Amino acid sequence: MKRIKFVLTSVMVCACSLNMQGQSVQTPTMDLYDTGMMNMYLQSARETAARRYENYIHYGDLAVEACARKQWSSTIYYVNEALGTGYYNGILYYFRGMAYENIGNLSAAKKDYKMAEKLGYVEASEALVALKAKMKSRK
Repeated sequence: MKRIKFVLTSVMVCACSLNMQGQSVQTPTMDLYDTGMMNMYLQSARETAARRYENYIHYGDLAVEACARKQWSSTIYYVNEALGTGYYNGILYYFRGMAYENIGNLSAAKKDYKMAEKLGYVEASEALVALKAKMKSRK
């Protein structure tokens, strides 16, 4: 019975597809491969990368200052902005993890501590062990 259903379904699909028309696709023109356009794109990418890196440093510094003042929501905001630039390091994930831990979002803190540890930030390993013990004691 299953085989008959499969065959009938296959026949119906084939019959329905006979009325379909293929789409016409235009081939790319040489304008897409213009070296002037490619050079402009590369120049733009270089300039953007420099600006993104400046923003990364700026927001990273603000995150450190906010963390030192124990302004946890500001720390999270500035770390998110810094990471949004595409640059990252373990210290930022550690600070955001510390902020999450202090506001009570332990699962997010654990995730950030793991990422910081993965990126080679040693203090994150210790914080992760302490956080796991804290999470066990709450259960």
